[in-house]
Amino acid sequence: MSKIITKRLQTQINSYVKSLNGLSKPETRCVKDMAMGILKSKSVFVNRIAASLREPLKLKDVAKRLSAQYLKEDFWESLSQSHLAEAGRGIGREEFLVLDGTDISKKHARFMEGLEFVRNGDTGKNGLGYNVVNINAVSMGKGITPLYSKAYSFEMGALSSNSEVKKAVGQVNNKLEGKGCWVFDRGGDSAILKDFFFSLENQAILRLKRNTQLDYKGSRLKVSQIAERVEFNITEKITKIKKDTPVVETYELAATPVTYQLEGKPCPLWLVISRNTKHGGLCYLLVKTTKENRIEVAKWAFKGYGLRWKIEEYHRHVKSQYGLEDIQIKTFNGLQSMLALLTSAMYLIYKKASALHFTLLLDAGYNYLNKYVVRELTNFIYYKIGKIVSNLLMPVRCRWKHLTTIDKPNDPQLKMTFN
Repeated sequence: MSKIITKRLQTQINSYVKSLNGLSKPETRCVKDMAMGILKSKSVFVNRIAASLREPLKLKDVAKRLSAQYLKEDFWESLSQSHLAEAGRGIGREEFLVLDGTDISKKHARFMEGLEFVRNGDTGKNGLGYNVVNINAVSMGKGITPLYSKAYSFEMGALSSNSEVKKAVGQVNNKLEGKGCWVFDRGGDSAILKDFFFSLENQAILRLKRNTQLDYKGSRLKVSQIAERVEFNITEKITKIKKDTPVVETYELAATPVTYQLEGKPCPLWLVISRNTKHGGLCYLLVKTTKENRIEVAKWAFKGYGLRWKIEEYHRHVKSQYGLEDIQIKTFNGLQSMLALLTSAMYLIYKKASALHFTLLLDAGYNYLNKYVVRELTNFIYYKIGKIVSNLLMPVRCRWKHLTTIDKPNDPQLKMTFN
């Protein structure tokens, strides 16, 4: 059974690589080899990736062949655009486009290009590293589609965090053509970003700080003041897993029309406020949506913002299981390429292999289930999936050769097969 599942995995990987346009044949081969190597080795360390390919060459020669492609000046951008074009086909209008920043901390690095002081999200302290903008699509069913990842450094010409966010959103929107709803944390509560997001065609959900002011019933009020005047008459219950135990929490919701001044012009939006019935904590969401019913708006925005946590889990996954912070590439351009390749590799197991997830967990011959309860199949399963995919692909070797096609017998094309 494991051999059949491995073949199905290989089919999905080949399907993805063949769908990438705008890359040369050597670049396509590099994407395939690097993505396979990342999944096999569970690492972004180039020597480990090269060793996992099991090629009959010296390790340094394999690494040199790979670096000749991914260190190209335009490689990461070409791959990002090709990946967005492919991944964007599966994104619907009701999916949530979650944008969030993270960091790559390089405490002991000294010679990597573009290093600067960044805040480590795990320790809360400042140290050497890079800021990264990530964008994932998350469906109502909690399926995750990795879309975009880019590091930025003020040492390498970045103007501001806001400008990098706008560039990233623009890159994704160009391929998605207005599909999806943007979801951003309190980092989006600035005049620049609010003007930007609410001027887009997309729907949007932005979390506000309690002192942010909006026009409400003819008065200019802080959102914390508006919360004192609205009625919380909508109830939602959610189940959270705490210390491997499901805990039900109840939230009261309120939704009211407000007006936001967009470049000096009134823009009608919704303010959705949630309140935890246990500790009374408030969350303020400024919402742009095509929905008109107050209850629908409140429940949809509450659900959509709740899915933002999925990108935090994604960050932890790529850092802990794939060792993102162990990356050792001296050039800033090489770092961007590795982030693009990691995004492609994660897309393969998060999205392309999504139909195989239950089969991998139950029938692949590797038992990573601990308590044999249903929630093990519905929670964040990607750590287990990553281990199983690595085990299944480790014996596989890529074999590249030129084969003639039936349609064009005189036009040899690069084909991918496996041993």
